[in-house]
Amino acid sequence: MPAPATGTAGLNTAESFRHPDFRSAFRAVFHKPTRAELFPAGTWRSLWLGFQAWAISWAVLVLLAIAVWTPTATTPSEKGTKWSDALAVGNAIFAVAFRAEFSSETMRFSLTPWGLTLLLGLLLAASLRTAKPSNPAALGWGLVAFLIPCWGCLCFAAISLVVWRAIIFSLCFAAIVFFVVARHQTWWNVTAFFPEGEPWPWLSLAGRCLRVLARGVMVLSAIFLVAGIFTGWEQMRTIWIGLKPDALGSVAMVLAILAYLPTLLVWGAAWITGPGITLGQGTVFSPGQVIGGDLPPVPVLAWLPDGPVGWWPLIFPVLLAIGLGLYLGGRHQLGLADTALSLALFLAGLLLGGLLIVWFVSGSLGPGRLVNVGPLGSTLYAGVLAWGVPFVVTALLNHPWTREATRRFAVRVSGKNPQALPTARIDL
Repeated sequence: MPAPATGTAGLNTAESFRHPDFRSAFRAVFHKPTRAELFPAGTWRSLWLGFQAWAISWAVLVLLAIAVWTPTATTPSEKGTKWSDALAVGNAIFAVAFRAEFSSETMRFSLTPWGLTLLLGLLLAASLRTAKPSNPAALGWGLVAFLIPCWGCLCFAAISLVVWRAIIFSLCFAAIVFFVVARHQTWWNVTAFFPEGEPWPWLSLAGRCLRVLARGVMVLSAIFLVAGIFTGWEQMRTIWIGLKPDALGSVAMVLAILAYLPTLLVWGAAWITGPGITLGQGTVFSPGQVIGGDLPPVPVLAWLPDGPVGWWPLIFPVLLAIGLGLYLGGRHQLGLADTALSLALFLAGLLLGGLLIVWFVSGSLGPGRLVNVGPLGSTLYAGVLAWGVPFVVTALLNHPWTREATRRFAVRVSGKNPQALPTARIDL
């Protein structure tokens, strides 16, 4: 039987098997923050402006709902309602902007007014930029001051709405606003996350391609949307007169149309891409096919074409993608391999972004067959073929290496060097 380890050797053996002190390591990594670290300079200003952004946006919606309700409070249809009911309606509109939905046994409404969501984001971002937060913690406190009362409104709206999805989306909303505000601050340096101190060139090119193509899609969609307004103007007036709104009701309807303007732009892009949109079970609105039905008396639905116009609008996305590919193809210094990698990432981003956008602008508009409205599922793949593939092919063909290889191939086939041919100067 071996003797127990004693003396200096035994002590060293015992020390070598000592359990690590996790508590000391945890304290070394996660030290207790000081008051200055927990509440840096600009925190109180961010708190106030973040809360103010919520208060202004919520109060405007509630007051508008009460103002629309007041003239109709004595009508038979509104008999028995109170101003608190109008307040609940305004609060519900605020909740719907964060993707809350109304669901009952007979009706479901889940179409998000992205124009209102965008307006809330711009108001919050402008307020927090005015606060000039000194570091990420100060900016985070401003977002907390917006989120806490926002969650209170969502809990109040939970009486009649399904809000769990809105609570999750509000966190994503706050994260997007954080990055929008942070990129304008002196302490924000996203290049520090990259090994060489700056984003990889192929990653920057992919982001630039996505931004340029997205702007082109929105411009083309806006043009066709304006054309739809002109062609359906008389029908829209007929619907408007039939609804007989008063002055405040007319203002509310115009604001509702503006709130859904981003959704209409995406629907327009789906229409010119080919597959089109559906406004209920069994309906299709596309350039080459229109299968309509009984639609609700909503003025913007008058902008839809009454019949097929042919497939000629599909040429515009292809031409625009080719033009943008020619524009960006020769305006970078990347090699062919890096360009191909960048364009592959661009196609992946286009596919993923298109999937999210199609999902976000789809939803339910009412009972029965209107439970599913928005772009058709095939719009995603048609968009990649109509917008992405021509853009990628043109950008690769317009690459300097491709142009040089084409020139060398032409020289080899013809057996002549075009640059060595004699030239003549002609003075007219």
